[in-house]
Parts: sequence; structure tokens; C-alpha cells
Amino acid sequence: MYINDTQFDVELETIIKELKSQLSDNGVQRFAKIFPSSDDIMVCCPYHKGGQESRPSAGIRRSDGKMHCLACGVTVGLDEMIANCFGYNDPAWGFRWLLSNFSTVSVEERKDIKLDLSRDTVMPQNVPNFVSEEELDSYRYYHPYMRQRGLIDAVIELFDIGYDKKTDSITFPVRCWGAVNNGKCMFVAKRRIKYKRFDLPKGMEKPLYGLYEVWKNIELGADTTEIYVVEGLFDCLRLWCNGKIAVAGFGCLFSDYQIELLKGLPVRKLILALDNDEAGRRATKKLKKQITNKIVTEAVLPKGRKDVGECTDDEIDNLEEVW
Repeated sequence: MYINDTQFDVELETIIKELKSQLSDNGVQRFAKIFPSSDDIMVCCPYHKGGQESRPSAGIRRSDGKMHCLACGVTVGLDEMIANCFGYNDPAWGFRWLLSNFSTVSVEERKDIKLDLSRDTVMPQNVPNFVSEEELDSYRYYHPYMRQRGLIDAVIELFDIGYDKKTDSITFPVRCWGAVNNGKCMFVAKRRIKYKRFDLPKGMEKPLYGLYEVWKNIELGADTTEIYVVEGLFDCLRLWCNGKIAVAGFGCLFSDYQIELLKGLPVRKLILALDNDEAGRRATKKLKKQITNKIVTEAVLPKGRKDVGECTDDEIDNLEEVW
């Protein structure tokens, strides 16, 4: 097999199995199923459904390592796919990984290898361009609207909530979790104060808001036995302000990827506190049906309250649950 005009005298299955092993060592589960055939091997695609699809839909050619997914349409080279799996949008990183693990080329000869990086690259939905600390610093301002929405200092600090002067928006950094790129900012959600509109990145599979903070809280020794699930970011933060751990789905349309993340939360019980409208009720029914590995209950919002964000502190402290 040749990658960037460099021969790798090793079976493709060996490469994928080593990649799977190293990702697992870093807390990333990919390539659950690997099915060899004569011309290629079929694997669970690492680009959609959070890399957790049940049946392999992606083929990797033995001749050149090119991967194509029949389900989501992503087509990338082996070097690029490897880099993406580790959280890098740089084929050269994946090529260096291949060299360090499998190349028979000497160290001196590797210095002369020319990389062809001219081709277009496909940015996978689950591997973003990270937001720099310089950009995050530019948002670290207080705005009175934070208080109007009931946020307290400790939660503002924990979630790094800020204010973007250019767009007159409250900013919500969304960070990676786990061993790879832990704490790096994937993107910044913004909520315009005047127009009451959220700005979210397009073309990226959204995770759960608050997931990084949940794991951080657990690592600090918090005794977390249950987690609330809500739709909106402010709803999530209001619950944290009242001592209740929560995650949000960026709306009521929870994707398969987000549902898998909910299933993987390190607690036995989830409490659904979605909006008190028809869309919220449909989403609640969907989540109850699909999350079968946990105790799932539903929080009953007080009469007249559309969502958790409209509730008083006392109402949040005394939310009733039904099965």
C-alpha cells in the first residue's frame, strides 16, 4: 500500500487494529466492527453517529487506504482519517502517525519525504477546528443579562460564560471531554440579547452542552447519581445554579449521536425536563423509548411554566418526577 508515494509493507487490518487500540487507550471508542474482503475492509464509520454505528458502512481500499462511507458520503485518505480520529484536521499528522508506527523508511530518509497536502480535505462533523484561547479571552466580560437569567458567579466561571461585544451576544464555549483534546473548545454558541436568537456553527454534529463540565465535576469528586436533560443552554445553567447537574441538547431534536452520549453518562438515572410544549413532549417520548440502559423519569414543570428557565429557585428545588 502506498500513501503519499511511500510504501507501507503491512496489512491494512493491522493498521486499523493498531489505530483502534491506540484510540481506546486514549478513551476514544472507534471501529467496533472490522470486516475484511478481497479489495477492501468494511468498518464502522468514524464520522457519523459519533463513530458508534451498529453496522459498518465505510469501506477502506487496500490499494491506497482511501475511505468512503456509503451512509454519510465522506471520502478521505487513510492519513486524514487517522488524524481526524485523534482530533486533528491535518493529513500530515496522520501520515506521521503511519510513519512512526509502520514505516520501514529510515529516520534520515523520512526527512526528505514530500507531502502532497494540496487536495481538499473534508472536515468531519465530530472533529472541529478548536477555538483559540485568544478568542475566548475576547469574550470574558460580564453582562447584566447573565444576572437577569438567574446565573450565579460560580456557574458563570465553571462554564466560562462570556459576552461578545461585536454581536451583543452571551457566549457559551462548548468543550471536548475525555483523554484526547480534553478541555479544548470545539465551538462557541452565542445567544443574541436583543433578538433572542442562538447562533450555532453549521455542518457540525452537536454534542451535549455541559458534558465536559459533568465529567470535570465527577473528576473533582462530586457524588453524581442523576443528571437532568433539558433542551436549552440557559435551562441547563439554571439547574446547575440550583445544585442540579444537567446537560442540554441544543433544542428538542436529539440526534442519534446525542442519544448515544446520554446512554454513556456515568449515572444510573436521567431526569427529562424538556419544554412544556408539543415538541418537548414528543422528544420526551422519544428519549424514554430509546434510552433503555438507565432509569428515565420525567420532571413535571409547574403550571404556566414553559421551561425550566422560567421556574423560580423554589420551584426548581421541588420539581416532581413521574415515570
